[in-house]
Amino acid sequence: MICFNSCTLLRPLPLKPVTNKEAVQHIEKFDVSKFNGDYEIISVDSNFCTLDYTFTYSLLFNLKKLPKKNDYIRLLAIDDRHVKASLFVNDKIVKVKIITGHLINNYFEFHTSHFFLKYIVIGYGQQTNRLALSKEEDLYLDTNRGGIGFLLILPIPLSGSSYDFYNLKFKRKNNSS
Repeated sequence: MICFNSCTLLRPLPLKPVTNKEAVQHIEKFDVSKFNGDYEIISVDSNFCTLDYTFTYSLLFNLKKLPKKNDYIRLLAIDDRHVKASLFVNDKIVKVKIITGHLINNYFEFHTSHFFLKYIVIGYGQQTNRLALSKEEDLYLDTNRGGIGFLLILPIPLSGSSYDFYNLKFKRKNNSS
């Protein structure tokens, strides 16, 4: 028998209601292509929440290793429900992920989850995200992330937790497509 100590981490994590409606661009129902562009990896508001992790679950950058000018995330709409996120390091693609979501009231919302193995811990992480464009063409991110871990040897649950951030702003790079 497997016992979970945090059932909330098995359902998609909820986001709080939108608080910055007046600061975002109006986006038509089927115009996800407005998100197309290159964006800075580190937010102007927080160094803790990065776009490389949001889109690809990669943690290449942090306070000790800040991204350089040629490190960025490129978003490219495939259709009205899918966005291709490409992580560039030194102008070279290192990871690509297709995100599935939906556009609701000018926000593109998506949920992702993944399992990972680190040393003797099997982990399950998930995040619910909401993207919007500022009137200056920068990217707003609302995110709620969480996870839980289990020892590989015994199915003993370790601590599960979640945290959320709202209205994080990521600058659009000038050479965006």
